Amino acid sequence: MALFPSQEALTSQAVSAILLAMQKRPRCNFAPTGGSTPLALYQALAPHLRDNLQYHHVHYYTQDEVPFHPFENDKGAIYRHLQRHLFAPAGVPDERIHSLNGGNYSQADRQIRTDGGIDLLILGLGSDGHIAANLPGTPFDSEAHRISVDRKKPALIAALANEVGAKELVPDAYFSFGIKTIMQAKNILLLVSGEKKALILKQALEGPLTEELPASILRLHPACTLFADFDAAQLLSENHPR
Repeated sequence: MALFPSQEALTSQAVSAILLAMQKRPRCNFAPTGGSTPLALYQALAPHLRDNLQYHHVHYYTQDEVPFHPFENDKGAIYRHLQRHLFAPAGVPDERIHSLNGGNYSQADRQIRTDGGIDLLILGLGSDGHIAANLPGTPFDSEAHRISVDRKKPALIAALANEVGAKELVPDAYFSFGIKTIMQAKNILLLVSGEKKALILKQALEGPLTEELPASILRLHPACTLFADFDAAQLLSENHPR
Protein backbone atom coordinates (compact mmCIF):
# COMPACT_ATOMS: atom_id res chain seq x y z
CA MET A 1 0.00 0.00 0.00
CA ALA A 2 1.21 3.47 -0.84
CA LEU A 3 -0.63 6.58 0.36
CA PHE A 4 -0.26 10.04 -1.13
CA PRO A 5 -1.25 13.56 -0.03
CA SER A 6 -2.79 14.36 -3.42
CA GLN A 7 -3.91 12.80 -6.67
CA GLU A 8 -1.00 14.58 -8.39
CA ALA A 9 1.52 12.82 -6.16
CA LEU A 10 -0.27 9.52 -6.69
CA THR A 11 -0.19 9.97 -10.47
CA SER A 12 3.51 10.81 -10.54
CA GLN A 13 4.45 7.71 -8.56
CA ALA A 14 2.09 5.50 -10.57
CA VAL A 15 3.72 6.59 -13.83
CA SER A 16 7.12 5.66 -12.44
CA ALA A 17 5.85 2.28 -11.27
CA ILE A 18 4.26 1.48 -14.63
CA LEU A 19 7.31 2.47 -16.66
CA LEU A 20 9.55 0.38 -14.40
CA ALA A 21 7.26 -2.64 -14.78
CA MET A 22 7.22 -2.23 -18.56
CA GLN A 23 11.02 -2.33 -18.69
CA LYS A 24 11.36 -5.65 -16.89
CA ARG A 25 10.27 -8.05 -19.66
CA PRO A 26 11.12 -8.61 -23.34
CA ARG A 27 7.35 -8.49 -23.97
CA CYS A 28 5.13 -6.65 -21.52
CA ASN A 29 1.38 -7.31 -21.57
CA PHE A 30 -0.32 -4.29 -20.01
CA ALA A 31 -4.05 -4.04 -19.22
CA PRO A 32 -5.15 -0.45 -18.61
CA THR A 33 -8.59 0.37 -17.28
CA GLY A 34 -11.29 2.73 -18.48
CA GLY A 35 -13.18 5.18 -16.33
CA SER A 36 -12.29 8.63 -15.05
CA THR A 37 -9.84 7.75 -12.27
CA PRO A 38 -6.82 7.02 -14.50
CA LEU A 39 -7.23 9.92 -16.97
CA ALA A 40 -4.57 12.06 -15.28
CA LEU A 41 -2.34 8.99 -15.19
CA TYR A 42 -2.67 8.38 -18.93
CA GLN A 43 -2.05 12.04 -19.69
CA ALA A 44 1.21 11.87 -17.74
CA LEU A 45 2.18 8.41 -19.04
CA ALA A 46 1.62 8.91 -22.79
CA PRO A 47 4.56 11.28 -23.48
CA HIS A 48 6.97 8.71 -22.03
CA LEU A 49 5.66 6.02 -24.39
CA ARG A 50 5.33 8.01 -27.61
CA ASP A 51 8.16 7.50 -30.13
CA ASN A 52 10.19 5.67 -27.50
CA LEU A 53 11.71 2.42 -28.72
CA GLN A 54 12.19 1.38 -25.11
CA TYR A 55 8.44 0.66 -24.91
CA HIS A 56 7.70 -0.79 -28.33
CA HIS A 57 7.55 -4.27 -26.78
CA VAL A 58 4.44 -3.35 -24.76
CA HIS A 59 1.12 -4.89 -25.80
CA TYR A 60 -2.16 -3.46 -24.52
CA TYR A 61 -5.23 -5.49 -23.49
CA THR A 62 -8.61 -3.90 -22.82
CA GLN A 63 -10.33 -5.36 -19.74
CA ASP A 64 -13.94 -4.70 -20.68
CA GLU A 65 -16.10 -3.34 -23.47
CA VAL A 66 -19.47 -1.68 -23.93
CA PRO A 67 -20.29 -2.08 -27.64
CA PHE A 68 -22.47 0.26 -29.64
CA HIS A 69 -25.79 -1.47 -30.41
CA PRO A 70 -26.02 -3.67 -32.44
CA PHE A 71 -22.30 -4.17 -33.12
CA GLU A 72 -21.24 -6.57 -30.34
CA ASN A 73 -18.20 -7.87 -32.23
CA ASP A 74 -16.65 -4.46 -32.89
CA LYS A 75 -14.65 -2.02 -30.81
CA GLY A 76 -16.90 -0.06 -28.48
CA ALA A 77 -16.99 2.75 -25.97
CA ILE A 78 -14.18 1.52 -23.71
CA TYR A 79 -11.80 1.11 -26.64
CA ARG A 80 -12.78 4.56 -27.91
CA HIS A 81 -12.11 6.03 -24.45
CA LEU A 82 -8.67 4.41 -24.20
CA GLN A 83 -7.85 5.29 -27.81
CA ARG A 84 -8.56 8.94 -27.10
CA HIS A 85 -6.76 9.18 -23.77
CA LEU A 86 -3.92 6.64 -24.04
CA PHE A 87 -3.41 4.75 -27.30
CA ALA A 88 -3.46 7.74 -29.69
CA PRO A 89 -1.46 10.13 -27.45
CA ALA A 90 1.10 7.36 -26.83
CA GLY A 91 1.27 6.45 -30.54
CA VAL A 92 0.38 2.79 -29.93
CA PRO A 93 -0.21 0.97 -33.27
CA ASP A 94 -3.24 -1.26 -33.77
CA GLU A 95 -1.14 -4.42 -33.90
CA ARG A 96 -0.18 -3.96 -30.23
CA ILE A 97 -3.75 -3.36 -29.03
CA HIS A 98 -5.81 -6.43 -28.14
CA SER A 99 -9.39 -5.30 -27.56
CA LEU A 100 -12.03 -7.43 -25.87
CA ASN A 101 -15.34 -7.79 -27.73
CA GLY A 102 -18.22 -10.15 -28.47
CA GLY A 103 -16.25 -11.97 -31.09
CA ASN A 104 -13.30 -12.97 -28.93
CA TYR A 105 -14.29 -12.90 -25.25
CA SER A 106 -14.79 -16.67 -25.03
CA GLN A 107 -11.20 -17.23 -26.14
CA ALA A 108 -9.70 -14.28 -24.26
CA ASP A 109 -8.32 -16.16 -21.25
CA ARG A 110 -6.75 -18.81 -23.46
CA GLN A 111 -5.21 -16.15 -25.71
CA ILE A 112 -3.81 -14.26 -22.74
CA ARG A 113 -2.16 -17.44 -21.47
CA THR A 114 -0.72 -18.07 -24.95
CA ASP A 115 0.65 -14.52 -24.97
CA GLY A 116 2.42 -15.08 -21.65
CA GLY A 117 -0.14 -13.66 -19.23
CA ILE A 118 -0.92 -10.12 -18.16
CA ASP A 119 2.19 -8.59 -16.59
CA LEU A 120 0.55 -5.47 -15.17
CA LEU A 121 -3.16 -4.71 -14.78
CA ILE A 122 -4.49 -1.33 -13.67
CA LEU A 123 -7.76 -1.18 -11.73
CA GLY A 124 -10.05 1.49 -10.42
CA LEU A 125 -12.55 0.83 -7.65
CA GLY A 126 -16.25 1.19 -8.40
CA SER A 127 -18.49 2.87 -5.84
CA ASP A 128 -20.19 -0.52 -5.32
CA GLY A 129 -16.88 -2.40 -5.20
CA HIS A 130 -16.88 -3.56 -8.82
CA ILE A 131 -13.63 -4.14 -10.70
CA ALA A 132 -13.52 -4.01 -14.50
CA ALA A 133 -17.22 -4.67 -15.31
CA ASN A 134 -17.64 -7.31 -12.61
CA LEU A 135 -20.62 -6.12 -10.61
CA PRO A 136 -21.56 -7.38 -7.12
CA GLY A 137 -22.46 -11.06 -7.31
CA THR A 138 -19.96 -11.97 -10.03
CA PRO A 139 -18.39 -15.35 -9.17
CA PHE A 140 -14.78 -15.19 -8.06
CA ASP A 141 -13.95 -18.03 -10.50
CA SER A 142 -15.31 -16.19 -13.56
CA GLU A 143 -13.26 -15.86 -16.73
CA ALA A 144 -13.91 -13.30 -19.49
CA HIS A 145 -17.66 -13.22 -20.00
CA ARG A 146 -20.70 -11.70 -21.68
CA ILE A 147 -23.03 -9.77 -19.37
CA SER A 148 -26.62 -9.41 -20.55
CA VAL A 149 -28.17 -5.98 -20.08
CA ASP A 150 -31.31 -5.95 -17.93
CA ARG A 151 -33.39 -3.20 -19.52
CA LYS A 152 -35.65 -3.14 -16.47
CA LYS A 153 -32.89 -1.43 -14.45
CA PRO A 154 -33.04 2.29 -15.28
CA ALA A 155 -29.83 3.13 -13.39
CA LEU A 156 -27.91 0.57 -15.43
CA ILE A 157 -29.40 1.80 -18.70
CA ALA A 158 -28.53 5.38 -17.77
CA ALA A 159 -24.94 4.42 -16.95
CA LEU A 160 -24.54 2.50 -20.21
CA ALA A 161 -26.17 5.31 -22.20
CA ASN A 162 -23.59 7.63 -20.71
CA GLU A 163 -20.84 5.27 -21.91
CA VAL A 164 -22.11 4.89 -25.50
CA GLY A 165 -23.55 8.39 -25.91
CA ALA A 166 -27.26 7.69 -26.38
CA LYS A 167 -29.98 5.40 -25.04
CA GLU A 168 -30.61 3.89 -28.48
CA LEU A 169 -26.97 2.78 -28.65
CA VAL A 170 -27.14 0.80 -25.39
CA PRO A 171 -26.23 -2.79 -26.31
CA ASP A 172 -27.91 -6.04 -25.35
CA ALA A 173 -24.74 -7.11 -23.55
CA TYR A 174 -21.29 -5.93 -22.57
CA PHE A 175 -18.06 -7.82 -21.89
CA SER A 176 -15.43 -8.06 -19.19
CA PHE A 177 -12.40 -9.90 -17.97
CA GLY A 178 -13.61 -12.20 -15.20
CA ILE A 179 -12.40 -11.97 -11.64
CA LYS A 180 -10.29 -15.09 -12.19
CA THR A 181 -8.77 -13.39 -15.26
CA ILE A 182 -7.89 -10.37 -13.16
CA MET A 183 -6.45 -12.44 -10.32
CA GLN A 184 -4.17 -14.28 -12.76
CA ALA A 185 -2.39 -11.03 -13.68
CA LYS A 186 1.18 -11.08 -12.40
CA ASN A 187 0.92 -7.59 -10.92
CA ILE A 188 -2.07 -5.37 -10.16
CA LEU A 189 -2.07 -1.65 -9.41
CA LEU A 190 -5.28 -0.48 -7.73
CA LEU A 191 -5.79 3.29 -8.00
CA VAL A 192 -8.25 4.92 -5.60
CA SER A 193 -8.69 8.63 -5.00
CA GLY A 194 -11.20 10.96 -3.47
CA GLU A 195 -13.35 11.08 -0.35
CA LYS A 196 -16.27 9.43 -2.18
CA LYS A 197 -14.30 6.17 -2.37
CA ALA A 198 -13.29 6.10 1.30
CA LEU A 199 -16.09 3.86 2.57
CA ILE A 200 -15.96 1.30 -0.25
CA LEU A 201 -12.16 1.12 0.04
CA LYS A 202 -12.47 0.37 3.76
CA GLN A 203 -15.07 -2.32 3.04
CA ALA A 204 -12.91 -3.86 0.32
CA LEU A 205 -9.82 -4.02 2.53
CA GLU A 206 -11.32 -4.67 5.95
CA GLY A 207 -14.82 -6.06 5.43
CA PRO A 208 -15.96 -9.58 4.56
CA LEU A 209 -14.38 -11.42 1.65
CA THR A 210 -17.48 -11.80 -0.51
CA GLU A 211 -18.62 -11.95 -4.11
CA GLU A 212 -21.03 -9.16 -3.21
CA LEU A 213 -17.98 -6.90 -3.09
CA PRO A 214 -15.79 -8.04 -5.99
CA ALA A 215 -12.78 -5.90 -5.02
CA SER A 216 -12.48 -7.76 -1.70
CA ILE A 217 -10.78 -10.64 -3.56
CA LEU A 218 -7.80 -8.41 -4.33
CA ARG A 219 -6.62 -8.97 -0.74
CA LEU A 220 -5.65 -12.48 -1.80
CA HIS A 221 -3.52 -11.41 -4.77
CA PRO A 222 0.22 -11.85 -4.07
CA ALA A 223 1.26 -8.71 -5.97
CA CYS A 224 -1.60 -6.19 -5.79
CA THR A 225 -0.46 -2.71 -4.74
CA LEU A 226 -2.90 -0.05 -3.61
CA PHE A 227 -2.13 3.55 -4.56
CA ALA A 228 -4.57 5.79 -2.67
CA ASP A 229 -4.68 9.43 -1.74
CA PHE A 230 -5.29 10.52 1.84
CA ASP A 231 -8.93 11.35 1.13
CA ALA A 232 -9.68 7.81 -0.06
CA ALA A 233 -7.70 6.23 2.78
CA GLN A 234 -9.15 8.33 5.61
CA LEU A 235 -11.41 5.58 7.03
CA LEU A 236 -8.83 2.79 7.08
CA SER A 237 -8.08 1.38 10.51
CA GLU A 238 -5.01 2.65 12.29
CA ASN A 239 -3.68 -0.90 12.56
CA HIS A 240 -4.11 -1.58 8.83
CA PRO A 241 -0.72 -2.23 7.19
CA ARG A 242 0.47 0.85 5.29
